Amino acid sequence: MMMVTSKIFSSLQFFTLFYLFTVAFASTEEAIALLKWKETLKNQNNSFLASWTPNSNACEDWYGVVSFNGRVNTLNITNASVIGTLYAFPFSSLPFLENLNLSNNNISGTIPPEIGNLTNLVYLDLNTNQISGTIPPQIGSLAKLQIIRIFNNHLNGFIPEEIGYLRSLTKLSLSINFLSGSIPASLGNLNNLSMLYLYNNQFSSSIPEEIGYLRSLTKLSLGINFLSGSIRASLGDLNNLSSLYLYHNQLSGSIPEEIGYLRSLTNFGHWMFTDKSQLAWQ
Repeated sequence: MMMVTSKIFSSLQFFTLFYLFTVAFASTEEAIALLKWKETLKNQNNSFLASWTPNSNACEDWYGVVSFNGRVNTLNITNASVIGTLYAFPFSSLPFLENLNLSNNNISGTIPPEIGNLTNLVYLDLNTNQISGTIPPQIGSLAKLQIIRIFNNHLNGFIPEEIGYLRSLTKLSLSINFLSGSIPASLGNLNNLSMLYLYNNQFSSSIPEEIGYLRSLTKLSLGINFLSGSIRASLGDLNNLSSLYLYHNQLSGSIPEEIGYLRSLTNFGHWMFTDKSQLAWQ
């Protein structure tokens, strides 16, 4: 009996050591991947990232990096004067990343399709950079995403239909870009969406009927675009809506009487930011 117990104990020790080794190894791998991205930045001597150096404890004590169970969980380097691109960013090497905040930097280039590898991502914030190109359809693979903030960049092209797969999404802010085409009807699938900001783009065509399906919506801003047609009566189904901004478009016809059903509505009509400091509320 003692021999059996000893063997079980030895096995448990082995698997415990194996687990600790694999966790440490994975974290080291993540650290190496982040250092490779740092090497591609134009200002590698950035004081904010001075703590990003090779060490035996992987990412421990690195600025903006938070680990959980030995794996990188959060990368928050907002306002860190980062100058570079996302082309060498280690999307495939950070499988446990939940929070990514690279806002208010000088990141240019496009969003790589590899962003679809961050399948545990909950929060994505790339606002106020110089990011251009289209939103990759692979973003639709990030099923756990709750918040997307990529406003105040240089994005162009269409919003991919795949964004309608993000059923956990509560906030979507793509304002102040150069996005064009129609607002996709697939947005109507986002039952948990409470805030939708698409103002100051180049969207055309009509407001999709499906926007009226977003019963959790509290704030909707579609202003400063080229939207045409009438204001949808289905917007009257948004019982929780408190703010509705449709200013500076090419809408025609009268305001539907169904808008009068919005008993929570406190802001409706003409409104816009006066300075970029007000962008924070998004």
